[in-house]
Amino acid sequence: MKFIALLAVTFFTSLWGFAQTEPDYQALFKNLQNLQQDLKQSEKSAVTCEAAQVKNCKYGDFCQSLRSQSQNFYLYKNSQGKTVPNSFFIRLVDQVRACLDQPLPEVDTTDVFANPLKLKKSDPLYKSELARTQKIFADSQARVVKLLESRKNVENSKEIDQEIKRIKAIKIAAPLFTDKRELERECAYPGANYDSTNNTVVICPQMLGMPDASIFSVLSHEIGHAVDPCNVYAQIAGDSVAVGKNPFNEVLSCLSKPQSMGAKNYSKQQIKDAITKEEKDYAKSLGPLSPEVKAEYEKRRKIVDQNFDKYRYCRNFSRDADMQEGFADWVSAKVLSQKIAEIKDPAAAKTYAFEAQLTSAASECESVKVAAINRIEVALKNDCSQFADYKEQLLHADDYADPSKVPHPKISRRVDKILFAQPEMQKALGCTPESSTSVCD
Repeated sequence: MKFIALLAVTFFTSLWGFAQTEPDYQALFKNLQNLQQDLKQSEKSAVTCEAAQVKNCKYGDFCQSLRSQSQNFYLYKNSQGKTVPNSFFIRLVDQVRACLDQPLPEVDTTDVFANPLKLKKSDPLYKSELARTQKIFADSQARVVKLLESRKNVENSKEIDQEIKRIKAIKIAAPLFTDKRELERECAYPGANYDSTNNTVVICPQMLGMPDASIFSVLSHEIGHAVDPCNVYAQIAGDSVAVGKNPFNEVLSCLSKPQSMGAKNYSKQQIKDAITKEEKDYAKSLGPLSPEVKAEYEKRRKIVDQNFDKYRYCRNFSRDADMQEGFADWVSAKVLSQKIAEIKDPAAAKTYAFEAQLTSAASECESVKVAAINRIEVALKNDCSQFADYKEQLLHADDYADPSKVPHPKISRRVDKILFAQPEMQKALGCTPESSTSVCD
């Protein structure tokens, strides 16, 4: 998503210089101004939402339940006043200003988490929401430790203890941004990431105003990355598990099955073959390769031979992120299910389960994105011809992804096959489970 965000900035910046002369800029200016006003008004008039009924335990059904809010400033607002900004629509309204032949100011929102460039460390609201987030982090961290402890036995006691030590040492950081380009690069959308170099979970400022469950789900996923099948063998916090001793190999095997996520599990030869194919494709497009380039490809194949057992699940080694993301999802799903099971009130449990999946909804739910794009197109009235091409980029992001980066697996596959496979989630949401899906224990 970060690459697409930068692509958006580059693409629309170019529109300033290549705008057509045919459009009725006066009408377009007025339409976009009205669109901004509608967006701002929906921020002011936002009302409390209830967790919608999700008929089937499918991410698509979950997304469909949010479609009615897809042209508003917020996708969701709960009874505690915590919100999920419609970040995709908000950013798109900002970007299409480039279709104009004159400046149009950004929407002046009052929500500092929807516009985190306004945030300051001295802000009382920032301080209170950061404190809330830190408590949620501590809860998530403790629950992941408890999950690891529950898997301990005579054979894996040493490795589990090593992983617990690492989890307990994780810190949380919540950076603020003053530069828009840096914000787009690091936190274009709400989310978080695990930094293995510093054993730290870095949370984007947009997350701080969201519901507890949304924050908990994201943080527990990132904590899971500290012991995912790539990082487990890395030297982090002064320790690492011995190669081949991952205590969660059975979970990885389960995640690779079609009844679960169907995570890719490439063999050594498959990874080497992919390198050879890249070499041949390179030669086909550029002609005979130099001895130095050929030697580099041969070196990469030898690295695979020498380090396969240690790095086979690392995204930059296998060029696939399925196992790392799938395992982190599994960790999050387990601790989230445990937390939901402790909520005795069915309505409260349903709300928590529903809010847990809201973080990525604005940027990942196709039905939400399509509805937002349709609203933009109505405002543009065909007066911005370049938007048709950009629309394709938005709806088919994989086709425009940076080939040098390894994409995350599709979130629908992960939610359907891992999170919604949990009986506690199915019960809380009251959704009908998919018969072909089985839970990994």
